[in-house]
Amino acid sequence: MRETRNHAKLYAKQRKQKAGMGAILRDSVACCTSGVVGEKRALSLSFILVVCCSSCTTVPAIQPQINSLVIAKRFDRALKVFEDHPQGYSEKNRLLYFLDKGLVLHLAGQYEKSIDELEKAKGKYGLLYTRSITKGVGSWLWNDYTKPYRGEDFERVMVNIFQALNYAMLGDISESLVEARDVDSMVSAINQQYDPGQKNVYKEDAFARMLMGILYEASGSSADLNDAFISYRKAYESYENLYQSHYAVAAPRVLKENLLTLAGWMGKEEFRQYRNKFEDVDFLSLADKQKKAQVYLIHYQGLSPLKYPDSIILLGAKGELIKISFPRYKERIFDEEPKTFLAVSKDGAAYSAVTELGENISAIAVKNLRQRRSRIIAKSVGRQAAKYFLQKGVKEKIEENHGKDAGDLFQYGAGLVNLYAEQTDIRAWQTLPAQIRIARLLLDPGEYDLSFDGKDIGHAVVKAGHKKFFIIRTN
Repeated sequence: MRETRNHAKLYAKQRKQKAGMGAILRDSVACCTSGVVGEKRALSLSFILVVCCSSCTTVPAIQPQINSLVIAKRFDRALKVFEDHPQGYSEKNRLLYFLDKGLVLHLAGQYEKSIDELEKAKGKYGLLYTRSITKGVGSWLWNDYTKPYRGEDFERVMVNIFQALNYAMLGDISESLVEARDVDSMVSAINQQYDPGQKNVYKEDAFARMLMGILYEASGSSADLNDAFISYRKAYESYENLYQSHYAVAAPRVLKENLLTLAGWMGKEEFRQYRNKFEDVDFLSLADKQKKAQVYLIHYQGLSPLKYPDSIILLGAKGELIKISFPRYKERIFDEEPKTFLAVSKDGAAYSAVTELGENISAIAVKNLRQRRSRIIAKSVGRQAAKYFLQKGVKEKIEENHGKDAGDLFQYGAGLVNLYAEQTDIRAWQTLPAQIRIARLLLDPGEYDLSFDGKDIGHAVVKAGHKKFFIIRTN
């Protein structure tokens, strides 16, 4: 809660800065109208006005409130805020509106409505990637707040993951698989836009591949079981080769169990390969496993990191001040202890599993932004150079018509405004969890009372071969 209040204070500070720039603008107008610049004062004033207007921040006004309500798990109240303030995110933040609202609906258990909002987010992403050249140049020259929020690369991929879980909760395995499969193509498409030396470390999603395996296995046909084995194998390789080193996430035990089951079904060679890798992992044969019900718990834990502005002030060759701005993430504190998922049958038999980390969204966000920083700084440097040459041309024109004092006054005012105008974009999908954890119970057919971390979460009647999903959100 403290982190959210701090971010709200940051927004308030930016609003004060915006008001302060109004005073600077008024002072500039006074200087111009006093005769210092004369009849051509509109030239310098228009430059200052354009920079001031284009630098106004567009962080969603109600997003901190939505975030606070999600922390408090007051999802219905958060949805009421969306309803009461339809313009609270502004047009430039329409994508964030769809993302935040879609996830809040998901957390509230309104999966069909969540699907609708997240589909709108996908459509908005598509439109933003084909934005006009005019808007692109404007954002390049002034700052990124002049353009609509396009989202971080990993945020786009998370849309498919939450859509897959939406469909899984509705029992629509076919559509859930479509979303999970789209993750690979989406990550690949995102990375193709970057030069070889600038591609993201986040080039595949191990959790999505594990989820694909679970969904394929649920379908049950021979072809689907073969695809499940391939998905589990690729998921394990992703955890070992990517997630372990970059995000400190090892392959979950449930993935190893599932992989051993399907490897045994595939044949002796595949089974020998993974049995040697997972000597201490117990598992069931496919025939025995199909006599059980599989109950999966998806646990969203913590809150994703918040973006804060950072900058470097440099002295240019002509004595001008140059501000290079870039965002940084600050991770939010949360309880990272594994939790216990428990099922108790009517005759008192208890079955438990401890949640395991499957997706470290917080670590992915931090790593992704750190990699992108060089691109952000390069863009900021180019923007400063463009402004310098633009200001130089205007100054020379003013000096030609009105003398050196007028030119110096313009340069001083424009320099102050540029320092303010160079702002970094700190917009983000704030309602995301920090982690996605997973637990799985193999249960005999029957009735069970379910609990999580000692708290009742419902009652389930399960049959052989059934797969059920439960979703829990904690801070």
